[in-house]
Amino acid sequence: MNILSDEVLKKKYDQLYKKFVKGNFLEVIRECNKILKKRKHQLFFNLLSIAYQKNGEIEKSIDVMREALALNPNHPNFLNNIGTCFYKIHKYSEAKKYFEKGLEIDNNHLHILNNLGNLKRETNKIEESIEYYKKVLSIQKDALPTLINLAGIYRITNQKEDSKKYCKRILELNKKLTDADRQYSLVHKYVKNDPHLNEMLKKINDDDLNNLEKIHLYYGVHKAYEDIEDYKNAFKFLKMGNELTKKETKYNFSKDEKKINNCINLYKKIKHFKSSKTHRNLIFIVGMPRSGSSLIEQILSSHKNVFGGGEIPYIQEIANKIINEKKIDVSSIDNYRNDYLSLISELNDSSSFFTDKELLNFYNIGLILSLFPKARIINCTRDPLDNCWSIYKNYFPIKTEFVNDFKDITKFYKLYLNTMKFWEREFPKNIFNLNYEILVENPKHQIEKILNFCGLEWDENVMSHHKSSRIIRTLSFDQANKPISKKVYNSIKNYKSMIGDLIKEF
Repeated sequence: MNILSDEVLKKKYDQLYKKFVKGNFLEVIRECNKILKKRKHQLFFNLLSIAYQKNGEIEKSIDVMREALALNPNHPNFLNNIGTCFYKIHKYSEAKKYFEKGLEIDNNHLHILNNLGNLKRETNKIEESIEYYKKVLSIQKDALPTLINLAGIYRITNQKEDSKKYCKRILELNKKLTDADRQYSLVHKYVKNDPHLNEMLKKINDDDLNNLEKIHLYYGVHKAYEDIEDYKNAFKFLKMGNELTKKETKYNFSKDEKKINNCINLYKKIKHFKSSKTHRNLIFIVGMPRSGSSLIEQILSSHKNVFGGGEIPYIQEIANKIINEKKIDVSSIDNYRNDYLSLISELNDSSSFFTDKELLNFYNIGLILSLFPKARIINCTRDPLDNCWSIYKNYFPIKTEFVNDFKDITKFYKLYLNTMKFWEREFPKNIFNLNYEILVENPKHQIEKILNFCGLEWDENVMSHHKSSRIIRTLSFDQANKPISKKVYNSIKNYKSMIGDLIKEF
């Protein structure tokens, strides 16, 4: 076996790193594996591990790091990488163990400190999260990932001035990080001739910005014009943001249609394998985005016997795995069931009721009720026009693809309605349809009905959900942290003359 020299390794590493930056992960994986057969070098272990992560092969990344740690159990970068792997698959206790061991070896390791901040945020330990982020900045004051994390965490905890402060620092360091402009807009109330609006307008004409950077600006400018009640310009920039986002996503409705059909076919295949075992009390909140789901989860989680899990992707990840299984039996159903229960125990391991508010789980209601026959499903509904408009006028990450065009939104909405009709026929006793407008009109009566459906006793705390210390990390964090208001669903009135294409769909 030829031992590669340091000089050859450095040259090879530089070549592979350039390919990694370009996204050629499979080539990087292939070449790193070849090199590691000839020489076990830390740089290639790390690069291979991260390439596997980027390619979605987390278990292989973990195997690589286990081999690396067997050779050098005290290497902080190895410990950080394997911790990151466990973080990505939501095994937070395991991730924490590796991160903390890494800090014992190097207590100023910036990546580990930032990753521990992220882990504490995901497990709802917000104060501890902020402490880790601030430790990073005490070592490196211009650490951009940490500044971005702090801007976001202060925004969702409604500490608006602190969020603004960190957004400004990000933009001072790099004006092209326009996500900071958009986040700033969410916590700022604009006035006419507002300096930040003028800065964004000037920046929009910068040819040096790519499409994603411009998209953030368009949404920020939309928010600013809406604040100053210039609805014509607000709609102009909102439309530009949506059109450019659709250009990036290249959304194809037939893919969503096929995905839902696959989920229904999976249910038909496994419907006879229902687990008979007892399980924790689970409440799944489903529906379209912007349908009042954050509000109802905040109400429920204010109950003394309920823990609000928020938007967690575990069911969708299980669905993606089980759909590709060649053989499914009772044993595999039980394994997936236990996997889910293990993951949610990382967030809360009490005997409380647990809410899962991953809205697009409406795809997977058959899978959910096969895994957990006693689970309760709350389907959040809202006036269709108001719902679809609210989706269009809010920024969603690129991975949510149907949200940027009136026809796409309404087609997806109708697909959702048809899917729910199917599930309601299959599971008439497990699904509660909650209408947002009725909830707002008569909250106490509706909440009593929901609690009764879920098997929960009355708790006066549910009428004071806005006083809860629980953090909401969805688009609706601001509204759901306020007393129930009838004004929220009437915002469409300012744009009715501009959205004829949406109105005619209903």
